[in-house]
Amino acid sequence: MSISKQGRFTAAITRANVTPLADVTTTLIVVFLITMPAIMWNGIQVNSAEASSEEQVITPTVKAKDEITTIRVEPDRIVLAGETVTLAELEGKLRARLAARDDKTVVIVPVDQCLYGQVVTVLDIAKASGAGALALLNELGGRP
Repeated sequence: MSISKQGRFTAAITRANVTPLADVTTTLIVVFLITMPAIMWNGIQVNSAEASSEEQVITPTVKAKDEITTIRVEPDRIVLAGETVTLAELEGKLRARLAARDDKTVVIVPVDQCLYGQVVTVLDIAKASGAGALALLNELGGRP
């Protein structure tokens, strides 16, 4: 302590002011929270068609030899192009099927009772197997 000219005691400021440090740290945390999801994004891009109020049933005209690769996801089984496969077998069989094709589009048809996580797992396996494009098809009245 020191004595001023007026005879009063004054104390020297000996503590550091941490307010600017806290402000900068808070700002950096907010910036990182906003930018990290954009940097780390590696999801699946979805291009959805415009919805209409009318129900439309589209029947694809595909030749038998150019049959679209479909995966039907049910709660108790997975069906790849009419053949029941396990989740462990799916990647190998799908990779072999896509290797022999020019069109690497895979259509995934989940049933209503199927778990969301199971559908996402099948999407990940299909992408890892070399699928060029992925499509989700909703069943209408029990049939695709």
